[in-house]
Amino acid sequence: MHHSPSLVQARRTSQRGLTMVELMVTIVIIGILAAVGSVSVKRYVAASKTSETVHMFANVKAAQETYKDETFNYLGISPGLTATSDFFPANPSPGQKRMNFAGTGTIADKWTALGIHEDAPMLFVYACTAGAIGTKPTATGSDITVANWPSATSGKPWYIVKARADLDGDGVNTVFITASFAGEIYSANDL
Repeated sequence: MHHSPSLVQARRTSQRGLTMVELMVTIVIIGILAAVGSVSVKRYVAASKTSETVHMFANVKAAQETYKDETFNYLGISPGLTATSDFFPANPSPGQKRMNFAGTGTIADKWTALGIHEDAPMLFVYACTAGAIGTKPTATGSDITVANWPSATSGKPWYIVKARADLDGDGVNTVFITASFAGEIYSANDL
């Protein structure tokens, strides 16, 4: 049996591989998968960075409640919630560089008195203020706005704990804040 030359050429053509259209479709699909994967990885990294604050806030809450059971007040650690000197540890680049939760000075002594110590280096820096019965809660600072923040507490002592760090290096801090009178953790500029 003898095949015509066009039939032999047709068989060779069909065995060449991908056409240009098929190759372009494959590249587009790979690009879409890479974009979806990149977003997922960024979300995972951001969640892992911010989980530090949830853990730390739980530790502060437990320690403050224990302190209040013994003294009938919460322990004021930081003079405020806005100045760099209010935050601990002294990290020149919070969010960009991890620091041990250690140091010296009055604020360090108060964190120790509260019983807060972390073994792992931290990305965020923390401030914690407190007030006696009938005093007005400290302002949260201009880097976070909290809806329904009370102007005074109803006959109870209070504390506020705040965390901040520049997690993506853009000069804008990611901020988390909670208080004894708030059941939520509020955030601003969260990744």
